[in-house]
Amino acid sequence: MENKPVLKVENLTKHFSVKGGRKVVHALDDVSFEIPKGKTLGLVGESGCGKSTCAKTIIRIHEPTSGKVYINDTDISTMRQKELKPYRKHIQMIFQDPYSSLNSRMTVHDIIAEPLQAHNIASGKTATEMVHDILFRVGLNRDHADRYAHEFSGGQRQRIGIARALILKPDIVICDEPISALDVSIQAQVVNMLKDFQTEMGLTYLFIAHDLSMVRYVSDVVGVMYLGRLIETCDAAEIYTSPLHPYTQGLLSSIPIPSPKAAREKISVGIQGDIPSPIDLPPGCRFSTRCPKSMPICKEQEPAMLDAGGSHCVACHLYNK
Repeated sequence: MENKPVLKVENLTKHFSVKGGRKVVHALDDVSFEIPKGKTLGLVGESGCGKSTCAKTIIRIHEPTSGKVYINDTDISTMRQKELKPYRKHIQMIFQDPYSSLNSRMTVHDIIAEPLQAHNIASGKTATEMVHDILFRVGLNRDHADRYAHEFSGGQRQRIGIARALILKPDIVICDEPISALDVSIQAQVVNMLKDFQTEMGLTYLFIAHDLSMVRYVSDVVGVMYLGRLIETCDAAEIYTSPLHPYTQGLLSSIPIPSPKAAREKISVGIQGDIPSPIDLPPGCRFSTRCPKSMPICKEQEPAMLDAGGSHCVACHLYNK
């Protein structure tokens, strides 16, 4: 089936115990989505909303509290590490910080070749040839293979991280804010390179970012997260023209406009107040303490994710008809 999901997440939850187990951080609660082959789901939201926790729980850096993660119809959420190893080559991750995600004691060749050796795919001369090939494809050259990470700029380091993620030819790549630490002039180059790889290799992306304009450019579907929950999903084009959730509307209104005149005339709905603590969540809807359209039911009952027509889904009592 052409639209069969390569990555499927069902009711994924991750809680962290703090203060000796007396308190719980609700980092991720009941998140569900799926991504078909060759498509991109963009995940957006404020800092601390659970985007990176979601990515790390999917890839099992964090062990899920509950829920399921399927890669090509196989549930990997409860596998032991030995069982999980063959599936790791199908899902790889590009990390946010190109400075801390590369081992400073290893050469670029060893960093990129390490996945090949870990999965017994190639070694020696064959591995070296594969490393040189992927370096060329990410815009570097074979001479860079013998250098160390500290000898490169931030943009070059992120290219090394991309090469490491793609050397195994995975089905799914999780991009955890891969451009946020880069100069603006480099961001477009990296994103265009990722899109080229997607077309060439049929990659499926989970793309996490703060830059809503960039998410619109790279994504087929956009998911909006708030305080550990997925509150709205929609086709990328529609969610920017017809956002339903008040939080999504506030996020979109915060996108800077390059024209000063247009910015002055723009009516901004904004988002007031501070995000509540994930340890002490408000009752009902988690956005009710900041929502300009809050109703009594919002403070009593948490809204379920509802079908708003087409591919648009929203978790808001305003649309609970």
